[in-house]
Amino acid sequence: MTSSFRKNILSALLTALPLVAMGQAAPDILKMSQTDLRGTARFMSMGGAFGALGGDLTVLDQNPGGIGVYRSSDVGISVDFDAQSVKDGNNMSLNQFKVTCNTFGYVGAYQIDSDVMPNLNFGVSYSRPVSFNRHYYGSISNQRSSLTDYFATYSNVDCYMADDLTNFNPGKWDPYIDSNAPWMSILAYNSALINPNTDGSFSGLSGMNSTISSEYEVHETGGVDQFNINFGGNLANVVYWGMGFGITNLDYKSTTYYGENVNNGRIAHFKEIDGELVEQGGTIDGNASYGLTNDLHTFGSGYNFKLGVIVKPINELRLGIAFHTPTYYSLKDESITYSSCAYNPMQSDAASFEFLDKTNQGYLDEWWYKIRTPWKYIASAAVVIGKSGLISADYERREFGGIEYVGDNAMYDRQMKDQIKDYYKGVDIIRIGGEYRVSPHVSIRAGYSYESSPVNDKAMKGHTEIFTVSTTPAYILEKSTQYITCGLGYRYKNFYADLAYVHKQKDAEYHVFSPYLSYPANAYVESPTSKLTFRNNRVVVSLGVRF
Repeated sequence: MTSSFRKNILSALLTALPLVAMGQAAPDILKMSQTDLRGTARFMSMGGAFGALGGDLTVLDQNPGGIGVYRSSDVGISVDFDAQSVKDGNNMSLNQFKVTCNTFGYVGAYQIDSDVMPNLNFGVSYSRPVSFNRHYYGSISNQRSSLTDYFATYSNVDCYMADDLTNFNPGKWDPYIDSNAPWMSILAYNSALINPNTDGSFSGLSGMNSTISSEYEVHETGGVDQFNINFGGNLANVVYWGMGFGITNLDYKSTTYYGENVNNGRIAHFKEIDGELVEQGGTIDGNASYGLTNDLHTFGSGYNFKLGVIVKPINELRLGIAFHTPTYYSLKDESITYSSCAYNPMQSDAASFEFLDKTNQGYLDEWWYKIRTPWKYIASAAVVIGKSGLISADYERREFGGIEYVGDNAMYDRQMKDQIKDYYKGVDIIRIGGEYRVSPHVSIRAGYSYESSPVNDKAMKGHTEIFTVSTTPAYILEKSTQYITCGLGYRYKNFYADLAYVHKQKDAEYHVFSPYLSYPANAYVESPTSKLTFRNNRVVVSLGVRF
């Protein structure tokens, strides 16, 4: 290995090694910081463009100034019927259906005998701004590289030897505790996914003439539950103001699987002697089939603040602005990874063998940390057309490059900050909606929302390395998101019922591992990828009473 190449690859990979044994990684933190278009059926049927309107329970999540618009008290509940479809690049599709309670809340309006401050209002609500429920799978054929080559490369960069990784000396040596080696390297070595060469370095399972195919599956559940407490009012029926405090509870679970078939590869050399398998050293030609399963549970709580104002300079025009502080989370992760491997040599006197292993001797890996999600800035405008119609629009900005992570290692925290800036950028969200009252009791609505990709161009094009923490270092890069919405509303005396249909579409790329520089070729190895197409069709029903 030349000194210049070693310097390049060290600078690229060594910063990744702590990520494999401690803390969260940037792709996971992004997931914890995103939100979805969720709320009451009226809100969603208008594409979420409600920042300048108010008078709806969802304003407690969006623009708290909207609570000042209320002239009477309101209690309501919303239920989602969510059908999800995910398709990979080979047209393998998976569908799932969920029913959830998305929103319920109460706003109390209190009249004050004052022309300056006609009323003061108080509201409490529950909402689920984020649902992690997602299930997808797919396959990749004719891969140019194996995940095991990725494991071998970064194990060689830091000059780990077999003695650093071995797990076969119970009671005296535990590499997960006693060494500084990445857990990926330890599990890969003890599962024979990487094998030592004569010079002590490691090689993966692929050879010059190997054919590699893979399959993957990701099953995610959970969400973010938020409880809001808001207070607001209006000034002379011209300025409507509000402030809110949110308490959040985050619970995320995922089971991820990645498996490979490597034909005509290079596997460990074992012989059966006196009924026992004895390793002979080195590698021989053979076929390999293996799978890695990672279970992750992230949970914790957080809080945030919101401030908003709606101004009505004339009766036909409403202007709104809102600020959301970051959500300050304290979180804990629990993780474990399992391997299952089978090897069949082509050499007649060599033995077939299998390995089963798990990280940290089967004990959960645990770590605690804090994250700070990005600020939100929302500007809104709405035009009221006579007594029957309105058109509304919102613009929202979130700086995902400003997400912050705080753990118990200052160097790791700095690395995380740099990586978040390298991978992610600010997101622009545009929401447009309209409503028309076709009769005194019935209204029709429609809307559209667009959210730009949070991934910067460099990362999306595969020109930077993406570091993860698990022993299955896969990740997805999300592109833009679009919502197309419509709905109906019914009002009769104090009762209201709303119905919304929401179509969500998003494309993404699944990456098996990060692009990296290989040794000794000093060539750039691209990540095997699979295209993903996410489609959600959601029906939302809201019922409520005003009094």
